[in-house]
Formats: sequence, C-alpha cells, structure tokens
Amino acid sequence: MSALYAVVMSNRLSDAAIQLLPAETEAPKCSSFNRSIAADPCGTALFVDALVLIAVPLPWPKPVFNHPLLQGFTSVAKTSLGTTRFLASVPAEQTSELEILIYKREANGLFPSRIVCPTAEALAKFASDINTTSLKNLRDTRVERLAPGQVVLVCTQGSHDVCCGAEGTKLADELAQRAPALKVLRVSHTGGHRFAPTAMTLPDGRMWAYTSADDLLSVIDRNGDIERLARQCRGWWGAPSGPAQVAERALFAKFGWSFDAEHRAVHIDATADGWIVKVATRSSEWLVEVTQGREIPTVSCRAAGGLPAKASFEYEIQALSEPM
Repeated sequence: MSALYAVVMSNRLSDAAIQLLPAETEAPKCSSFNRSIAADPCGTALFVDALVLIAVPLPWPKPVFNHPLLQGFTSVAKTSLGTTRFLASVPAEQTSELEILIYKREANGLFPSRIVCPTAEALAKFASDINTTSLKNLRDTRVERLAPGQVVLVCTQGSHDVCCGAEGTKLADELAQRAPALKVLRVSHTGGHRFAPTAMTLPDGRMWAYTSADDLLSVIDRNGDIERLARQCRGWWGAPSGPAQVAERALFAKFGWSFDAEHRAVHIDATADGWIVKVATRSSEWLVEVTQGREIPTVSCRAAGGLPAKASFEYEIQALSEPM
C-alpha cells in the first residue's frame, strides 16, 4: 500500500469513496474534482438569523478574523441579532470610514441596515456592543435602515482557497460588468469552497454552488430553469441542518420561485432510518423523509491524489407528502 493510500485508510473512507478519489498522479482543484463526481452541494448552506458584513481593505489573512480591524469578531456568534455570521467585504471605495452592512432575517422579510464607524475604535466598540445590545439601542451609533433590494454575495477569499479567489473573483467581475445596478459584494469565506464559485442571493437567502453570472441573473430575475438551478442550491439560510436544507430545496424545486415568498418554518427530527423534516407555510405543512446518501471524499485542494481526504455525505429524499 502506498503512503498516500495509507492516509486514506487512516481517515476511514469507505471503499466506494476511495474509488472516487483522483489518481495519485493528479492534484485537481477541489471545485473541479467535485464537479467531476457530480457532488450534490445541498446541505452545506449557512443557518443564521443575520449576516454582518464589515468592509475591510485587502489583503485578508486566513482566517480573515486575524485582520487587525477584525480582532473583536468571530465567524459565528450569538448576538442581539440572533445567530450571526460575520464576514469581511471588499470596500466599495477607499475611505477612512468603516462600513457595516447588516442583513437580518425576520418572519415578514429581510431588513437591511447600514452603520458607518468613523474609526477602528468605534468598530471594536460595535463588536462588543452588538453581542448584548439591539441595533436600535446602540449608543453613539447611527443605524441607517436601507431599502430592500437584490444583493449577491460572492466568496472571493483567495487566502482561504484558491478556487474562491480565482473563480469567485472572475464571477464577481462579470456580474458587476453585466448588471451594474445590482449590488455585488465580494466577501470572505462562506464555506463550501469545494463548490466554487459560490454565492448567496438576498433577500431570498439561498446559497448557490457551481454558479455563473447567467445563473445568478436568472435567480435575480426569477426566470430560470428551476429544476436545474435547484440542483445548484446549497440550501436556504432558514433551514437548520443538511437534511432540512435538502428537504426545503425539494419543495423549492416543486413549487418554483413563488415558494421563496412564503413564510416558512423548518423543523427536523431524527429517526432510525434518517430524518423527518416538517416544512410549514401559512397555508400548508409538508413532511419530507430524508436519508443519508452517497459517501464522497472531501479532497484537499491541489494535493496529490486529493489527500488527505475526509468523508462527507449527500442526502436523498425518500418521500414528500402533505399531511391531512
């Protein structure tokens, strides 16, 4: 047994997953490899109540929170906004002020806000205060409520993964050129770099894999092939876990674009065979049976044989029914 495949065995990949690995002489990008094995990206989306984007200048370190301006932040935290994901974003223009964009998911829609911190000290104070103080009660801070609008977040953090740095940047550039009125934000790592280029659209809160400018503009315009686009959906930010995101996506594919306008609550229960996911809207309630699907290797990007690699799993829909 080669040294490389000794590493495979130590990570306890199944025989089926080992068969999917690239040859020892190959060192593919992780995103290229996942396309080659048709890896289903669904179940890998964020599950958060709010996104907080802090505009900080490049270059960004890995992790991005080692940036001098982000010392008081962490990737995910429980704050006054609920479960909150913090991201760096590329500033729209050079300025001494620091812009914060906040996107809060609520039952009756998405509420974007903007804060401008005049100094690094003010930003550090915000990092501390937001943990326990609501936006409306922040002292010495002016919170500007923004009009709702379409936003695309594209992961472009090359210091985290070369696939996002190269493919994400190219995607953001093309979007900005083709749709200059669209708000396109270049952000730090959102997970799922093996599905690059990745993006998130707001206000629908969906995350996308293997995407393109054509795909994202179809999502924005609500006129694309829903079944094909659904296969590229990583999940919806209101679904709490992988199986729940797969179940919610199945209903999105079934009902189409109008489903995103529905207020929906997603609950999941484990069973002996998998999971039962309940997706409730104001008018109906659906039960979706989900089981664990194919085991696939999550490879190391540009490493010989994709190693070291770890096991990950896809999910399968077994049944979808509307309760009486």
